[in-house]
Amino acid sequence: MSQSEMHAPDDLLALHAMGDPLPDAMGRHVATCQQCQVELDQWTGLVASGRRTSPADVPGEPSAQVWAAIADELGISGSSTPSAPDSATADVVDISSGRRRWSTSWLVAASVAGIVGGALLTAGGVALNGSEPAAPVAAPPVIARTSLAALPDHQGGGAATIVETDDGDELVIDVSDLSTGDGFYEVWLIDPKTFQMVGLGALVDDAGRFPIPDGLDLSQYSVVDVSLEPLDGDPVHSTDSVVRGELSA
Repeated sequence: MSQSEMHAPDDLLALHAMGDPLPDAMGRHVATCQQCQVELDQWTGLVASGRRTSPADVPGEPSAQVWAAIADELGISGSSTPSAPDSATADVVDISSGRRRWSTSWLVAASVAGIVGGALLTAGGVALNGSEPAAPVAAPPVIARTSLAALPDHQGGGAATIVETDDGDELVIDVSDLSTGDGFYEVWLIDPKTFQMVGLGALVDDAGRFPIPDGLDLSQYSVVDVSLEPLDGDPVHSTDSVVRGELSA
């Protein structure tokens, strides 16, 4: 397998930038790989920017002269302030030539971007409102839950729940004392009748949250599985399951 197929996935690099450790084998690779180091530096800078944000960083209102200069440049008349556009467009970027990534890496990478963005919005909201953040909301309702038990020749255990949020259902998982080995842990939902499975993402710490894909029938994909995956770039389940449990209401 070529070196280009062995690069660290974005999800683990992003979480590593936030302080989570990398698996031993992956850490050794990142330490000697210039391409992975460049991507890790980008994530580290993004996380650092989000953590430095404070209410004082909210920009002030531009002056009338600034708006007038903008209006003159754009050929706008009759208003000193801009109107919100009806829609926004962006150039389409072809990513088909990008290097191969491990399965579902985009899920956690997007989550990290959302966390940093959330920090910026929170700081801005405090400054604009001139008050403390709103009190924590109630815990999301639980749809289903299960205990996770170790499979033969493995150790560890934990629990998994499906919770309902404003953005859709999520799998919340909490484990401890899992069997170790070279590679990383991956979280799956499995149909026990057909053995079809859906990968939700890498489990880097002892706990994690994973969005459930829209339209996935949880009465069908009712088994939660955590597997130990080798660093081979293959998105298919390794068949080396560490803990497992079946969801029930």
